[in-house]
Amino acid sequence: MKTVACVGMAVADLIVGPLESFEFCDDVTLVDHVNVKPGGDAANVALNLAAMGVDVSLYSKLGDDLFGRHLLKVYRVRGIGTKTLSISKKHATAVAIGLVQHDGERVFLYQGGAVDALTMDDIKIGDVLAKDILHTSGFYLLPGLENSGLTELFYTAKRQGKMTSLDVGWDVQGRWLEKIESLLPSLTYFLPTLKEAQQIAQKISIEDCAAFFIRKGVEVVVINAGVEGAYVCEGERSYWVHGEPMRKIIDTTGAGDGFVSGFLAAIARGYSIFEAVNVANRAGAAVMQQYGSSGAITHFEQVDTAKKCHDTVI
Repeated sequence: MKTVACVGMAVADLIVGPLESFEFCDDVTLVDHVNVKPGGDAANVALNLAAMGVDVSLYSKLGDDLFGRHLLKVYRVRGIGTKTLSISKKHATAVAIGLVQHDGERVFLYQGGAVDALTMDDIKIGDVLAKDILHTSGFYLLPGLENSGLTELFYTAKRQGKMTSLDVGWDVQGRWLEKIESLLPSLTYFLPTLKEAQQIAQKISIEDCAAFFIRKGVEVVVINAGVEGAYVCEGERSYWVHGEPMRKIIDTTGAGDGFVSGFLAAIARGYSIFEAVNVANRAGAAVMQQYGSSGAITHFEQVDTAKKCHDTVI
């Protein structure tokens, strides 16, 4: 089985909900749940991969504080080594407060802290390049990596025959294509959501978005369209992989990270792209069945759909 290096965000999530509405004029708003969970795109992917039996290392930065120590404990318990993490005495651990509605949709209040300060100086490049797959999550919220050589790391990994993968997140600065254009030719897999893809490519249709990224040099584009499934473009071959039926959505927090981790777990096992996207759809659906972004996936067999595959090829 292939090994994975996850580079990016490690965050303490405070998940609050469910909320009908929230107004600052209300003195008190009652909720059923306030949960402290591990979060951050890269950490979520790493935790899910570890649960699915993949050898994974997480490269991120935490503060030397209560939240940071809590996350370190969680990582150790769930099978992720902590020697690859940088600890800052200057910056606080990144924190996100997730406000969740009754329909499962959510919005985050985010303080970047140590994640904002993460640079290539915090990452043991030799260790990363010893892995088979290099994956970065939440790139648009990693200002230190954007400016300190991540593009060169991806270029080197690709030249050495490694698989490379990118999931970008939402760009609050609106510099969508500008920030990642130099990375695209070094990507084996690009895994944006449909909304992210539309912003980057400045296209409306999912087909046009995928074709845009292929022209920019990406080998395989997988666009996550939520409950509808995912659209895949492998060179001249394009197809839909339909989504996993769900009776109820509790919380969409981390669903995209579940999708990515399911995909990578299947790729690490040698599955085809189509089979891997089926696993990704099921993994994303599993995450939405509980509050918080990790912990819903407990083993690979839970999300393995390889023997149930059927697709629509265009």
